[in-house]
Amino acid sequence: MFRKPVGVTFLAQVVGKQPYQIEKRLAKCPVKEWDRRGAKSHPKYDFVEAMGYLINPKIDIEDWLSSKNAASLPPYINKMFWDSAMQRIRVMNAAGDLWHTEDVLVVMGRVALLIKEEAKNWIEDLPEKDQLSNEQYEFLLGAVDRLISSVRNRLIDLPKEGLTRASMSDTIISELEASGEMPSQEDE
Repeated sequence: MFRKPVGVTFLAQVVGKQPYQIEKRLAKCPVKEWDRRGAKSHPKYDFVEAMGYLINPKIDIEDWLSSKNAASLPPYINKMFWDSAMQRIRVMNAAGDLWHTEDVLVVMGRVALLIKEEAKNWIEDLPEKDQLSNEQYEFLLGAVDRLISSVRNRLIDLPKEGLTRASMSDTIISELEASGEMPSQEDE
């Protein structure tokens, strides 16, 4: 029964409304077929599709919008989406939660210098340092130098590997994937 096209009277009985109310709500619903009775033609609708026009969804509009991507939204909502994203960036920047790459690198460089200074002081502050053999002293200096070198190399190499991303990169990538316009490696 529900797979065959159904008429307005049947839908009115299912939903518990008057047929004229059903006709109003189905004004934009595509007609599946026309039923000819006498001189009049009566529209018949796909049951599932018609119910989408007749039943108010129980989902919150914010939840529904958040489940969509910008490519599937109407243009005016799409513009609001990107304006909202830019406003979010401005607010995060004003609050100090959005760091620029250069600022991050400066802070990390200062941390690396602090680690270097502290690590060098480990050896100097060792109790009974004067009882260390030259071999032990050189070993400790080498270990500290390796630590400092490792930290320095990581600070230089990790940003180049793209492990730190722009604040909007996830949103932009999901929009490009949804629209099917994701650039290939050759495009870059």
